[in-house]
Amino acid sequence: MKKFIKKILAQPSPEICQDGGNVPLYLDIVERIVRNAEPWIDGNGAVIDPVINKEWGQTSSRFASSCAVLIYFGRCRDLLDKLYLVMDYCCSGLNKPDSVDRSSNFWMRELATAFDCLKKIAPADRLEYWKNELAKVVPEKNYIFVSPDIEERKKFHNWAVYSSAGESMRESYGIGGGDFLWGNAFFDAYMEHQMWRFNEYGMYRDPGDPFTYDITTRLQIEAAFFAGYNGKWAEVLREKLDKAMLPTLLFTAPGGEVPFGGRSSQFYFQEGIISALCECAAKRSKAAEPRLAGAYKRQAYLSAEAVADGILRDDGRLFHIRNRFAPETRHGCDIYGHYSVYSLFAGSVFALAALFADDGIVPLAAPSEIGNFSFALTENFYKGFANGNGNFLEFDLKADLNYDSSGLGRIFMRDMPFGLLPAAPFTVENHFCIAPGQKVNEHCYSIAPEWFGNDGQYHRLAEFAEKSASFREIASNIVEVVYENCGTAVKYIADLTKCGELTLEITVSGDVRESFMIVPVLQYDGEKSPVLNLSNNGFEAVFADSKLNCISDGTDCSICGTAVNRNGIYNLLKIKMTGGRIKLHFKV
Repeated sequence: MKKFIKKILAQPSPEICQDGGNVPLYLDIVERIVRNAEPWIDGNGAVIDPVINKEWGQTSSRFASSCAVLIYFGRCRDLLDKLYLVMDYCCSGLNKPDSVDRSSNFWMRELATAFDCLKKIAPADRLEYWKNELAKVVPEKNYIFVSPDIEERKKFHNWAVYSSAGESMRESYGIGGGDFLWGNAFFDAYMEHQMWRFNEYGMYRDPGDPFTYDITTRLQIEAAFFAGYNGKWAEVLREKLDKAMLPTLLFTAPGGEVPFGGRSSQFYFQEGIISALCECAAKRSKAAEPRLAGAYKRQAYLSAEAVADGILRDDGRLFHIRNRFAPETRHGCDIYGHYSVYSLFAGSVFALAALFADDGIVPLAAPSEIGNFSFALTENFYKGFANGNGNFLEFDLKADLNYDSSGLGRIFMRDMPFGLLPAAPFTVENHFCIAPGQKVNEHCYSIAPEWFGNDGQYHRLAEFAEKSASFREIASNIVEVVYENCGTAVKYIADLTKCGELTLEITVSGDVRESFMIVPVLQYDGEKSPVLNLSNNGFEAVFADSKLNCISDGTDCSICGTAVNRNGIYNLLKIKMTGGRIKLHFKV
């Protein structure tokens, strides 16, 4: 894998336009989030969600860490008193019996970060109070996903890693514990039974292989290392972390976005996690592999830039997920993905990126912006990626239909507004909220064909889930993806050889009588709608000063319905295929 990355990095690189270091950008993002959240603090120091009008999970502790990092860097000193109030509330609350009902596994990492940032700023008596309160926390009493039973520990997943990292940091920062399992001993005991969850690339496999829980879990381990962990599993885990950063450079889009895949998708905190992970990797690579370090440094910046359209907006509005629906609609949010907790999570992880960063590392072009490669995860995660000339495709090779759909789920093109073509597929289950007035999808959809079989039934590639597709590069910037199921084969040939243009050739063969291509095109993102004009064989969509044209060799292009995903409402364009074949040419 490293040889493959180095081969990409050896190619001619695009000219980089990047002013200043990464840290100022991270802090701008964190400050916008913290100042947005400051009015939510009540008289007790709890941070109250403005949509559901109650505190949710680890919201308060995430405010504490985000704000403390800003103050550590010399910003937001006017918020010191409010931060102290939140810290009092959080540190005393974590050792209470009801802490197990408040997502307590996530708190210690946040509070340990805040404590360390404030140790030379806060009054001595305040620091002593926080330290004494946190020292009372008994992990196997105050956290959930804990057990003395080894077989039970093997069943735990990301929550156990969060609590383990927090415990290690608690000891590293001198907060202390007691006559119980805590600190690095807790980390070593619980992480032993997480080792089996890392795949061949070092990526973390939470149940269902969601990308979010790969990257966020790795970040917790990185935070423990940053604080000083050097225990029983240090060598093994460092190797896994370094290994996993290589596919991370390949599956991140040219604009810095994280792949779709699984639960908790499309939130802006995901890009903050990539920034933080890349800062750690850049620092570790600095001496031995400066070119790779420069690529990590650049990727960290690109992913931070990717949140500007939702967080660093000129109109002052702040979004925590990639759509423009008002936060009170909760459109696209998992049932736990509330505005307060996930906007502040973005603050928390970008704050870590600022702490981790070495702005002395010179940024150099990252693989995501160089392109000219393809990469697939075929044993788990089941995603295929093609990156060339500003085009970026993500195929779901074997979808978890609870959250995603098979087929081509994402198309990004240079200068095409985000989400005009889908950034994520469409499912029936919709394990997320949808805006009032919108209806749940009747079927799964992606950029994929549908057909009548000789059995008289209607079939959709998007609903294939039994067998992983094959994925291979057949020429430079041309990939082939083949799905087979129940006597039918669907083949994509994707040509990414031209900047601003993309050609897809799709064939459906076998048990097929009549076939159609479905191309979802944005109807409404919660704020704006494209102007869509149809022709017999394609369409033109004008959106945000960009024009996207699609011309096919099919016929009878029409809107056959709508579908919702986390990013918005989409028109489903249906184009009749000829002889089970169609060629689509997209141009921005």
